[in-house]
Amino acid sequence: MKKKIAAIMCCAAIVLGVGMSVAYYNTKSFGFDENAKLVEYDDKKISFMDFDIYYKDISDFIDRVSTIIPQNSHTIVIRIHHNAVVI
Repeated sequence: MKKKIAAIMCCAAIVLGVGMSVAYYNTKSFGFDENAKLVEYDDKKISFMDFDIYYKDISDFIDRVSTIIPQNSHTIVIRIHHNAVVI
């Protein structure tokens, strides 16, 4: 029973994400922007639906979180090098 509920929730999340992406693309392409892009990245940032995430902000966030997490815990180390995120 729990697997069925989890599968329905995953399908609903996927359908919601696709619907939001299509609505965003149609709004941008029929509106002011002729080159509507869902995802775009360069040397300094990643843009997703007009939200900009800068690599420097990601590294600052990881540094702040790593001070909170105890040293003996198991963590994933993420190194940002130019355009690639290495896990």
